[in-house]
Amino acid sequence: MSTTSLPPALGAPPTADVLRTGPAYALREMASADTAALSELLGDAGVMRHMVSGAMSPEAVADLVREAEADRADPARTRYRLAVVRREDGLLSGTVTVERDRYAGVYTHSLVLRPDLADLSAGYEVCRLVQDLSFDGLGVRRLWCVAMEDNTVAQRLFLTCGCTADGRLRELSFRDGRWWDAVVYTILDHEWRPQAHLTLREALSRTRRRRHTSRSTESTDA
Repeated sequence: MSTTSLPPALGAPPTADVLRTGPAYALREMASADTAALSELLGDAGVMRHMVSGAMSPEAVADLVREAEADRADPARTRYRLAVVRREDGLLSGTVTVERDRYAGVYTHSLVLRPDLADLSAGYEVCRLVQDLSFDGLGVRRLWCVAMEDNTVAQRLFLTCGCTADGRLRELSFRDGRWWDAVVYTILDHEWRPQAHLTLREALSRTRRRRHTSRSTESTDA
């Protein structure tokens, strides 16, 4: 992971700061020129189905971008609302938020990717970029995130990225006529470092071994 330059996002200023880059994607600061593309993405009810906020209005997205710019200017900054961009052409491909908490950790949330790019490979790379920013960039000890109970894609992604399912937030979100729980995932600095450079294939293999070991332990305990 590095902070090398990349082509400017479509419509975004070329000076937009790049915080982390991977083979195919990068994390950079949000810019006002991102508002239209973000409105299209975050206003899509299907894309935002598993988000507590639901689909966002253009006004709400504009407010979000203004908040991101205000956060960036804050000397005591604790929140990073970031754009996910594709390196080959700078296409705005999604967004993610990283917030420092008071307990030496960060809460990462609002990870959204364009539907045509939202596969495990893209999600894995973006999550690894977020982990690198959090642990190496911000120097925190713990990263935590949540996935709604019916969002099996996010659950698989977080486990593949080395996170552990640590608990459940009951009835976090009301949607489709019912309340939904969310699963809490965490990863610690010393857990992340040995696996930070695993390829997706290696990470999937590691996850399968962990699952097999866990099932074997449960059978022995029973």
